Amino acid sequence: MRRFAAIFIFGLLLTAFFIYFVFNFQGFWLGPTVSIDFPEEGVTLNNSRVLVKGRSRDISRLELNGRPIYTDEKGNFEEELILFSGLNIIELKADGRFGRKLFEQRMVMVRMPE
Repeated sequence: MRRFAAIFIFGLLLTAFFIYFVFNFQGFWLGPTVSIDFPEEGVTLNNSRVLVKGRSRDISRLELNGRPIYTDEKGNFEEELILFSGLNIIELKADGRFGRKLFEQRMVMVRMPE
């Protein structure tokens, strides 16, 4: 009976350790993610001010056009940019918690009303 209890407790501890390990290191296996929700690729805007919106997961650093930006607790971000008239490239760079790097960009056309 004692041997069964010891094996049972050992099994519970091993299971708890495995669950802890999987949840804490899933960012290592899955890697970070980052996406720009707005503006969409190739969109034409009539205003030079644009609110860039997106989502991220498992990142340690995020830059929008070379400037650091910050996310909320859910990984969402919003940042206003002032764009030039004509073709603009919006660049988003992210560093993952385990050293992986991501890069995403959008090309956006701005046509100012005359």
